Amino acid sequence: MAKRVAFLGCGKIGQAMLKHLQQNNLASVAFIQDPFFKPDGSVSCPVTAQPDAGMYDGVDLVIECATSSVLSENLEMILSHADLLMFSVTAFCDPAFEQRAYDLCQKHGHRIHFPHGAILGLDGIVDARPIIQSVTIETTKNPKSFGRDDTEYTVLYEGPTREACKLYPRNVNVHAAVALAALGFDKTRSKMIADPSVNTNSHIIKVDGEGIHFEIHVSSFSTGGVTGLHTPLSACGSLDRILDGGNHKYTFL
Repeated sequence: MAKRVAFLGCGKIGQAMLKHLQQNNLASVAFIQDPFFKPDGSVSCPVTAQPDAGMYDGVDLVIECATSSVLSENLEMILSHADLLMFSVTAFCDPAFEQRAYDLCQKHGHRIHFPHGAILGLDGIVDARPIIQSVTIETTKNPKSFGRDDTEYTVLYEGPTREACKLYPRNVNVHAAVALAALGFDKTRSKMIADPSVNTNSHIIKVDGEGIHFEIHVSSFSTGGVTGLHTPLSACGSLDRILDGGNHKYTFL
């Protein structure tokens, strides 16, 4: 049976996935919820600022590419009708949000999917969770990505990931995903750096545990905001795996 999806937010990442769905005929789009999205001639679904419950009829998956606050406002409506693929992973730094999400999934039998986004090796972190003892993430971006105008290398924050998510919710979804995969928001350590000499988004993840040490270095050219060039491609790959689509000869687990 063909899948039906809906979008909550349709910026750079959302538009990349929308185009991917259309080009590969992976699923039909029920609606797009985004007051700022301006559809072109290729978009035939309704575009709304606030869908009613009837618009969710038959929707299998909601793709969230908005903000953690917008996601929180719409969480009950989404999870009472469909599964959720969410990119605002920093929402989970709020224990009340995490409990609401868990309770709604239990009540309605739906699932939340976390894309690996800009991270490589998130599956390995999940697998090693029982023996992991420390995890640190260092992110370096141009100050403009943080909405700043620093003229020299500046360490913006260093400490527990939970606080980093509160301070920079649109810049640390990588940190939030790693925290959820391993030691949680309080035991995972984050470092945020603004560097005017770079035009990339880079992340260095260091994991230590019983008999293991590995480092993940990811660098992607910025698309002009908080998103790197790799993230939209990664998002489409995650969507393929959820929908069992794509033209992949092999499945990598």
